[in-house]
Amino acid sequence: MGNVEAHDFVPVRDDERKELDLSRKVNPQLYEKHMNGEALPGSLTELPWNIVDSISLYEHLDVSFNMLTQIPVEIPLRLPHLNYVDLSHNHLTSLPHSFGLLFHLQTLLLNHNNLKHIPKSFIHLVKLEKLDLSFNELVILPDELGSMEKLRKLNVCHNYLQGIPPSLGTSKSIKVILAFNNKSELPPQCICDEGSEAILGYLRRQVHNGYVSRDYQTLNIFKRVRGNVLQSAVANPHSARAQYVQEQTRTSNTTSRIRTPLRPPVDATKLEADELMDKITGMIYGAAIGDAIGIATEHLTQDECEFHYDKDKLGYQYILQDKHRVRWQKGDWTVDFDQVILVLESLLSWAGVIDELDFAQRLSYWCYNGFPELGDMGPNLVCNTIAKVVSDGGYLQDPHGVSRALWRKLRDQGEAGCQDYFADNGAVVRAAILGVPHFHDFKEVSQNSVRICQATHWDSRCQASCVVISTLIAQILQGKFDPKNSSSIEEIINVSKEMGKQLLSDGNQIKDYLQQFTVNDFDGVRVGEPNRQSYTFKPMTAAIAALRLQQDFKTAISDIVMRGADSNSNACVIGAVLGCICGYSQLPKAWLDGLRRREVDWLDVKVNALLDMMGIP
Repeated sequence: MGNVEAHDFVPVRDDERKELDLSRKVNPQLYEKHMNGEALPGSLTELPWNIVDSISLYEHLDVSFNMLTQIPVEIPLRLPHLNYVDLSHNHLTSLPHSFGLLFHLQTLLLNHNNLKHIPKSFIHLVKLEKLDLSFNELVILPDELGSMEKLRKLNVCHNYLQGIPPSLGTSKSIKVILAFNNKSELPPQCICDEGSEAILGYLRRQVHNGYVSRDYQTLNIFKRVRGNVLQSAVANPHSARAQYVQEQTRTSNTTSRIRTPLRPPVDATKLEADELMDKITGMIYGAAIGDAIGIATEHLTQDECEFHYDKDKLGYQYILQDKHRVRWQKGDWTVDFDQVILVLESLLSWAGVIDELDFAQRLSYWCYNGFPELGDMGPNLVCNTIAKVVSDGGYLQDPHGVSRALWRKLRDQGEAGCQDYFADNGAVVRAAILGVPHFHDFKEVSQNSVRICQATHWDSRCQASCVVISTLIAQILQGKFDPKNSSSIEEIINVSKEMGKQLLSDGNQIKDYLQQFTVNDFDGVRVGEPNRQSYTFKPMTAAIAALRLQQDFKTAISDIVMRGADSNSNACVIGAVLGCICGYSQLPKAWLDGLRRREVDWLDVKVNALLDMMGIP
């Protein structure tokens, strides 16, 4: 029964389902070892006897990343209620015919095994919706696979298939077929990388058969912990608002000004103090959520996204575990939101002053060490531009000079396509936070955005995209914006467009820039555009499209994430903008609560300090 005792396994409840998790947890190092055939510590070589010899009511079984070579024929009889089975990353060579008796099975993951054939009994899995057979040694598939009435998603990539069953062309349920990188020599119309539509179209021609609502539930309440500003024993929020106004008017109070250097003028916003707090915290945590949920599909094609995920059920617990994604624990954000925190830390350290030298020092240390207080090991996976500038010996003394020299060197090379290479989105993902300090002064917002952008990215397109995002945030915080009014939306878009345009001088770049403002939906963003998936304009354009679509936070984030490419960068920026609009109180509760608690507690302290500096009660 392997080297793990059966009594070590304790079922847990999840969404009212009984789950049995026998998977081995992996990190990047363990993943590599497992892929090289090494047994992970505690790996099972066979299922425990207490599962095989008794009937259980488990509905969810995960035995991934073990060393199983076979599945007992009795399993379908002992676990008759299974609706989810993950046997991925094992060493299975075959499956018992009795698998066809799992009548409740909806999801079956068999990827990364050594399977050479699939039992014909699979066609009796009448409720099966998702089947992953990728990275095996399959040559043929059951002829009647298309008769499975519920099958919607099929992944047969990286096999030795001689073809795909034509019966799939008759299926009325199949929506996604992944069949690229096949190991056999076949004509492209049989196994191809042109996407599901091309494959299904071909199959259907052969058989002559042409053929979200807001679920926020309750409002989120940010844990406001006030510092030594705006002291009040009165819990009444109206009293707090009154005190906020009083403090704003005391411009000659030097002590108060030192404590609240970012306190805005009286007429800076139409928002009440608690509304302003809600939008600032919503912007920050919206960006964190977008980044954390966006990693689910980073570097995937849209077909792969549709295979691995359901748009209406995106959640951290369902994030695919592969070589790329095992770097992050579920509910953790990535380097994109880390950069937002770096700007925030610099802002707090310098009493509200934006200083590129301080930011550069923090960025350099973080690149190699991460955030040690959170257990980061470093170095971080950063974009090519940041990696280049930070590695320069003179970066800490003159970040702008190093950034400018790198850009000029690239410009002088004049190679085809290289002009876009360093116009990546590494700077725009951190731009939203720069719309908060001095949000009442567009000139100050723009200058701060440019200064921090230039600390790594000198390209004027990067600067323009940063200014657009930061000024969008600033306008929302001014409270003069109605997210349900198309004219109001166009007004803040046009203001931001003109602010960004001032930084461009090249005719072709201006034309490209202005073209981004004609986009009305996410299709127009073209997130998967070859050689431009991480282009600096992509997150900016996605944010513009999100504003015009007037979707709620969850719908918009789910939509952009399900398109893959550089999904977490796009979702991070959209999350900041839409989070600022809806506020912390109305962020999707499951996504907010699912963020890693340790990181959230750590971030809460910094956000509270920012609110203190702004004099917000």
